[in-house]
Amino acid sequence: MKTSPRVLMWVHIAFILAIALTTLVFVIVNVSAGPDKSFALALIAVSGLSLIYASVYKYYSTKVKGQRESGNPYHKFFFTGTNVLTLLLTILGILGGLFVYIEHENLFQAVGLVISIIWIAVFLRYFMWAVYNYNINYGLTDKDWEKIFEARELVKLGYPVSPEELQAPDKNPYRSQTFGLPPGTVRGMIAFTLLFGGLSLLIVSFGSEYSANQLALVRQQFEFFETAFLMMIAFYFGDKSLRYLQKRWVQPGKAQGDSSGDTKGLTPSDEEASLPLSNLEMDDLSLQQEEREFSLTEGDKKPTSISQMRKLLSVMAPEVSTKEVADIPQTSFVQIRDNLFAKVLSDEEIEKALIKLREEEQLHLSMPVVKAIIEVESTGRGHLADGRPKILFEGHKFWYWLKQAGKSEEEIEELAKDHPNILYKKWTTQHYRKGAKEYERLAEAKGLKIGHAAIYSASWGLFQILGENLAHNIKGRIRPEKVSSGNNYYYKDAEDFEQKQEASEYYHFLDFLEFIKTKQTKGKALIDYISEDRQGDYDWASFAYGYNGRGYKTNKYDTRLKAAYEKFSLQYGSKDKKTASIGFIPIIDAGHGGFKDDVYTTKGKQYHFSDGTTIYEGEVNRKIGKLLMGLLDEAKIPYHNLTVDTFEDVSLRKRVDDANALYTKDANHYFLSIHSNAASAETEGEGHNARGFEVWTSVGETKSDLLASIAAKWYKQEFPDFKFRQDMSDGDEDKEKKAQSQSFYVLRKTRCPAFLVENLFYDNLHEARFLLSEHGQARIARCLFHIVKEIHHKYRA
Repeated sequence: MKTSPRVLMWVHIAFILAIALTTLVFVIVNVSAGPDKSFALALIAVSGLSLIYASVYKYYSTKVKGQRESGNPYHKFFFTGTNVLTLLLTILGILGGLFVYIEHENLFQAVGLVISIIWIAVFLRYFMWAVYNYNINYGLTDKDWEKIFEARELVKLGYPVSPEELQAPDKNPYRSQTFGLPPGTVRGMIAFTLLFGGLSLLIVSFGSEYSANQLALVRQQFEFFETAFLMMIAFYFGDKSLRYLQKRWVQPGKAQGDSSGDTKGLTPSDEEASLPLSNLEMDDLSLQQEEREFSLTEGDKKPTSISQMRKLLSVMAPEVSTKEVADIPQTSFVQIRDNLFAKVLSDEEIEKALIKLREEEQLHLSMPVVKAIIEVESTGRGHLADGRPKILFEGHKFWYWLKQAGKSEEEIEELAKDHPNILYKKWTTQHYRKGAKEYERLAEAKGLKIGHAAIYSASWGLFQILGENLAHNIKGRIRPEKVSSGNNYYYKDAEDFEQKQEASEYYHFLDFLEFIKTKQTKGKALIDYISEDRQGDYDWASFAYGYNGRGYKTNKYDTRLKAAYEKFSLQYGSKDKKTASIGFIPIIDAGHGGFKDDVYTTKGKQYHFSDGTTIYEGEVNRKIGKLLMGLLDEAKIPYHNLTVDTFEDVSLRKRVDDANALYTKDANHYFLSIHSNAASAETEGEGHNARGFEVWTSVGETKSDLLASIAAKWYKQEFPDFKFRQDMSDGDEDKEKKAQSQSFYVLRKTRCPAFLVENLFYDNLHEARFLLSEHGQARIARCLFHIVKEIHHKYRA
């Protein structure tokens, strides 16, 4: 049956207390029968209860799906030693009590000793459980986490799962408290320890005769426990009597009674947020501030810039939307839990939109062009830190839309007297508040309840497109019939537009595409000036004029767009037909064999983990190779498939001979071998700790080093969340690399430039799970695609 650490803890405590109670009962009831007989009976009873205890514990920790319920890797560390120690303490305490009773025939001393030791065992057991439960499990049980992990697996397999089943905490809610435990836990445990210490001392004193000196010592001991216990009680309850001091503490920026701050227009839940903070909330705010300050000095620990977020999301599998990413806490592999992170526009989404634009409307835009516009014309990110879309409210537009709603000039001027910050006739930056405070201005405008005027008067999202464009330049995005039929990438009305702006930057990008298709300048739509129909002869000046207005030259928008395009054309591959050429062509080799007639054709190159996870390297290599070839087909980049579609484990010699034959016919080829790594020759067990990506080249300073350096660059860029063992920029100087590369037959014997990639360690459980996931395979294939594409557009024989 399935259970949780909490249940197991109570099983431990119940049997420890039962063993102790049984021992005491036998001692008291059988005292008249003589010490020796009492000891024998007690020993038999304790032994019997211990056997029952072992059986019950085994029953409650029955294996589930090939692993124990306590499958968390930290569970064994926290509980196995604690179980042994507490059991030994309990047994030693009981035996010590029996020994004291037999030797001194003082039942009270024996009981006092047993109570003290058993409390220490209970204290230790509870303390370790509490630290584990809050610091490792973030307040959930192992059973709760197992359900979350199962839900994630169902999502990966395509099964519908409710968002509630995927929700998981990402930090300890009490991390600002002592040992990360709820307020008062440690103080309460100390208070109980003092109480049981004093109780044990009181019991020991019964029936004892003391000399004058001994009595003074006992009194001092009583006074110590009494004073310490009372101080703990006073300290524990006393801080609650100081709540009046909290009136001096409120959340930053939300002073009581200040209607000009963030409390303006608060909902009931917002009003609660402006009340005085509790001690826990104040501690938590202090800890959050420390974490923010630490992140400023340790920025390399995690991706913080929007460019790093985009790089990570650019390798997401196409079928996984950003909403799904936001709903799935990827704690096993890549940490994608942040609200803002999940909303960032990815390269996959851009490509999806461009393909749709090409297929449905025969409009052609290239990735480098789009990336250049995003870099120059966007605001850097489309959402605030709290997840809401970035907005800027324009009071002069609000004035215009009030007139369109039928308000007279006199009525608007009268309203402007009461709302000067949101209503003015001419454009000015004087009333801008920027950031989250712009929502105060939007809320004030909405409060006048004049149609869609408030939404129309704000600019929205990544490209800061004015809402008024819903009435003209992006009115094609208002398609209620499409929304009704299940296509949620359109809008039902202006209110739906506002709601979906929060969902993802992908909506902002679709709005931008609609805008440049519709907005005209010099008699042409803006998209015509940057279309691939121009064969690379883009008119950046006309595009900038139409998008930014007459002041585009002052800010050099046209020259900035051109410079950004040239940068991205090198990274993503230029579509400029004047400069495009056929470059290096990869000979793609999937290392080792696959499955033929349900039989794995390679000896070894597999791993069977104790938890039931099984991975076959050759099969994973082939899946990654097929995904890579699919991406190359789509980009119309040539390649030669050497072994990806084969099932047999083709010999190394044949692979090399075939590659050399292709190179002899056309020197524009290079050899790319796809593998994953292993730390040993074992094929089953608990796995190993070695991890990360590697890139190897042939021995000697050859063109292989140049190609491998490109591969290393992309692996480091696309997988900042994984280890990359070696810096390929130092060529073959590294002795370990040189020795390793000499063992690679395909690198030593190929005449063409060659490099081999080791995609993680398949005998590392966490990395094996990543390699087995569709998401992981897609990320690796996308990284290899970038490598091949850059090589293809930069180099030729």
